[in-house]
Amino acid sequence: MTRTTKQDAMDRMDQATGQGSAAAEEAFGRQANKGILADTVAEELNVPRRTAARVLDAVLDSVSDLLRSRGKVAVKGFGTFERRIRKGRAYKHPLTGESIDVANKETIIFKPSDQLIVETRTNAAPRKKAPGLPTDDILFQG
Repeated sequence: MTRTTKQDAMDRMDQATGQGSAAAEEAFGRQANKGILADTVAEELNVPRRTAARVLDAVLDSVSDLLRSRGKVAVKGFGTFERRIRKGRAYKHPLTGESIDVANKETIIFKPSDQLIVETRTNAAPRKKAPGLPTDDILFQG
């Protein structure tokens, strides 16, 4: 038995229907993953995918470490990650009617910034690069 990957399915759809990759991506599913994010970063910075994946891993690890040590990480223009304790509660089991106590639980919440909310609306125009930023070649040399 062979396993079909997302890339295999998209390639077959491209060959069968003649649709572009974006249409195949839309037909297969809307959720992005870490690999797609690394590809996007690599394309944006004009670096190899492996370098972009290492940068992405470093950023995510840093966010995790800062959440553990400080409890809150705010990224201007993106949003805020915060470690919170969800209060315990009591509820009744729907079948038996038995009362069940749930303990306090530590969790992570994300509150998106207003700018992120506006930019991700379906009718919003894509964001343009600000002029005067350093070129991609300067960012990653060597």
